[in-house]
Formats: sequence, C-alpha cells, structure tokens
Amino acid sequence: MVAVAAQDDATRAGLLLRLARQVTARHDLDDVLAEVFRSLRPLVEFGGGSIQLLDSEGWIQMAASDPAAPQHVMAQRVPLGTSVAGRVILTEAPVYLPDIAPGAEENGRRVSEGVRSYLGVPLVADGRAIGLLQVDSLEPDAWDDDDRAVFVTTAPIVAAAIQNARAHARAGLARLRTEAVEGRLAEARALAATARRLVADGPVDELERCLQRLEAVLAGLPQHPAVPRPRGGATLPQSLSG
Repeated sequence: MVAVAAQDDATRAGLLLRLARQVTARHDLDDVLAEVFRSLRPLVEFGGGSIQLLDSEGWIQMAASDPAAPQHVMAQRVPLGTSVAGRVILTEAPVYLPDIAPGAEENGRRVSEGVRSYLGVPLVADGRAIGLLQVDSLEPDAWDDDDRAVFVTTAPIVAAAIQNARAHARAGLARLRTEAVEGRLAEARALAATARRLVADGPVDELERCLQRLEAVLAGLPQHPAVPRPRGGATLPQSLSG
C-alpha cells in the first residue's frame, strides 16, 4: 500500500473525519452506500468492496458494490451459515484472510478470480450486526494493522448512517401516508356534508352517487363501526353521520 502508507496520522485522521461527515450527511440509503466507497478509496487501497446487509428474513444480500457488480450478483441471497460473510455477522468480529490460495473455494463457491486477500468487518448498530463491509485485493496480505484499523473504525459510522437512512425513509413513507389519509378525510368530510344536505331535500339519485363516492373514499381509510343506514340505503361512519 505504497500510496496510502505515505499518509501521516493527521492526514488519515482528516480523511476519516471527512468520511464521517460525508456519510452521515446523507439521508438516502443508496447515497450513503455510494459515499462510503468514495470516501474509503483515498484512505486505503483495495480492489473490490461491497456492503452486504441482512434482509427481513435473515438472509445476506449485497446492497452496494464498488466496482459495480452484475445484477444477478446483487440479487443473490446467502444464508448466514454458509459463508465467510455469515461468520462475520454471526460473530460480530472482523475476519481477515491474508493469503487466499489461487483457485480456492469457500463453502463450495469459487473465490473471485485473482483475489488473494479478504477483509470483512461487521456493521453493528442498535446492539446487533445488520450486515458487513468487505473488501478484497489481488495482493496477498494487502493490509497492515493500521489499514485494517481504518475499516474497523469506519464500520460503526457506516452502520449508524445506514440505520439513519432507513429511519428517514420510514419517516418519509409515514408522512406520505398521513398526507394521503388527511386528503381522503377532507374529501370525506365534504362528501358527508353534501350527503346531509341531500338527505334533507336532494334528489335520491344524486344522494346515491354522493354516497357511493364517499364509500370509495373511505375504502382507503381505517374502518369504523357502522351505524344504521340513513335514507338512501348507504352506511355512514359514526363520525360522519352527523
């Protein structure tokens, strides 16, 4: 690692601080993952890198890769118990393979052509491993203690940024749902007001159309107990029946 070895401690610390700022400043998960590799490249040399995350069913799936991996590789789901990546997650401890024999296989799967060194570091957030950051190199024993310390230091920053991006996405989705519900409620209130007027003195067919539209609007809202049907035969929620 000639280019990176020339870095002094202050330079490396500055780059780590920049990484933390850049990664945690992003709220979109794809942006977070892409920024990880953009910020890591000036810190430590490596051939390929990836971030793999546990999905909702406990399988490992690649979330980001640098260089970009083929789509079929990104879509693969790996069980925890059959890979080095799974060992990193289950033990919540880094795994360093400094000299992988050419043509070696791991659990029946051929190691990527030419890869000689591998490092996997767990991404731990909220008290558990949510995935791992892994890098490889065509050089044997590619990273010294200081280099590996960079990845170990980076991992919790990345894990926290991933969880923050996920929380931001959930909050955005909840906000959109709330806005949609509020819009339906506003329309429902207006239709209910029209229905009350039509019940008093409006044409029956117009009242029926109004009630049908009201039922369609309410179909997307939480259900309420039904009340006796007003004149015209439709059922109004308690809160809208006046």
